[in-house]
Amino acid sequence: MAYTAFDRFVAWCRFRAARPYVRRHARVCDLGCGLGSHFLRWLGPRISLGVGLDVQVSGAEARAQRVVVSDITRGLPIRSGQFDHVVMLAVLEHLAEPEGVLQEAYRILAPGGSLIMTWPNAAVDPVLHVCRRLGIVSPEMESDKHERRVPPEELRAMLREILFEVAVHRTFECRLNNLLVAYKAG
Repeated sequence: MAYTAFDRFVAWCRFRAARPYVRRHARVCDLGCGLGSHFLRWLGPRISLGVGLDVQVSGAEARAQRVVVSDITRGLPIRSGQFDHVVMLAVLEHLAEPEGVLQEAYRILAPGGSLIMTWPNAAVDPVLHVCRRLGIVSPEMESDKHERRVPPEELRAMLREILFEVAVHRTFECRLNNLLVAYKAG
């Protein structure tokens, strides 16, 4: 099943929130890029390199573009310091233990690079469950597999422990979603 129009609209809202934090001509790694790695494609010529990692993508899709079939919870098959930005758009809520993925994100960032994350508030889960049953939200969005949300202050503490500097945390879409940007010291 493909993404629905609602899935694409919600993704576009996340993309729009994250894009101002992506520098032109940057190297971007999208952890949990999803089918089609749409954020990287949306950025297009604005970036110099875009690589997506996701367990959902097929081998054929990976061969057609810069996508790696990978379970991001088991380490990243990328050398250290390779990217200017690591994005995790609607990924955090799928991680039972996010610290390992966040440590790997830090490892693959170049000095001065940033981690750009979005995630929905837990209050949207009941609505997503109904929308999924009605076919408004596709199974590929895995809204039925959301984990406990890490409270923002706990997440900021976790990121500081990893050595990130948290610069931005705000909500968007009527406070239903969060955006966080953290930097690796240069």
